[in-house]
Amino acid sequence: MNKSLDYLSQRQNLACICGNDRGITICRKDRYGLSFAYKLCMSCGHVRTSDPLTEESAIRFYASSDYRSMYFPGENPINVLNRKTSAPATKTALLKYVESLGVDGGLVLEWGCGGGWNLVPFRDAGWETLGFDYDATYIALGRETLGLELKTISELNTPALLPTPPDVILLNHVLEHALDPISLLERLRDLSGEQTLIVVGVPLLETLRTWHWRNFYHIAHIHYFSARSLRFIAQQAGLELVDQQVRKGLFTFRRTQSVTRPMSAHSRFAVAHSSLWLLNGYLDFGYRARALVRRCLAMTGLLTRARYLRTRLKS
Repeated sequence: MNKSLDYLSQRQNLACICGNDRGITICRKDRYGLSFAYKLCMSCGHVRTSDPLTEESAIRFYASSDYRSMYFPGENPINVLNRKTSAPATKTALLKYVESLGVDGGLVLEWGCGGGWNLVPFRDAGWETLGFDYDATYIALGRETLGLELKTISELNTPALLPTPPDVILLNHVLEHALDPISLLERLRDLSGEQTLIVVGVPLLETLRTWHWRNFYHIAHIHYFSARSLRFIAQQAGLELVDQQVRKGLFTFRRTQSVTRPMSAHSRFAVAHSSLWLLNGYLDFGYRARALVRRCLAMTGLLTRARYLRTRLKS
């Protein structure tokens, strides 16, 4: 490991969201070859990293942009920002989803906004936008290059920063990074008004084949939700489900309007459900066959020519 990344070896033990501190290890390496223990809880079916980075190391990881460098090796932050930012007036899938909920404007707040690329289409569509992230480098770039109102998460401690609740809170591919996802949802609930919609996007066990087994597990991801386990933690945080699109990994919640009895985390059905989706993702024969062919072509030096021929045939 690069000496500057030595802090990535600083780990802690993490129990499941249901409280069980055991489980079956289903994978021992993430997509970058780093050693982690990914466990399936046999009480509730949730999948987690049981030995994630310590909180101090995780904040350093995100604040230093090291995680962006892993996602986009060899690219500097401005190139990443430009590539991830949509063309002006583009209606992204995230904007279309929010509009499908019957909200066509107002204040949208994104938690874990990076450089603000998800907010640009909302701003272009007439929304007021505000974003928060740990990464000061990308926050500064989003302010200077995109002209967005972005702040570091530490700045949210200013009481007057949110004079009115946002109409929509975006938490897109962020919840799986949180050591304590329930606490994060509770924090967003505290920022919400009665009509605020909290839109959560996550990679689900149900969509594992989209990501593929080898790439699904990631140093930055601590929790691997199923639709059921996501609804469970949302209910624990005092949120109720408004809408879900499982195939897209998109869910919408709002503050619970009445006292509800929390659902039980323990379920043999949930364990079987998660196990089947994990098996389905692991036994992705089509993907594995294509990967084997690519590996063989690379070993014989024919991969570049095969890709050229495929491009010619498609044209």
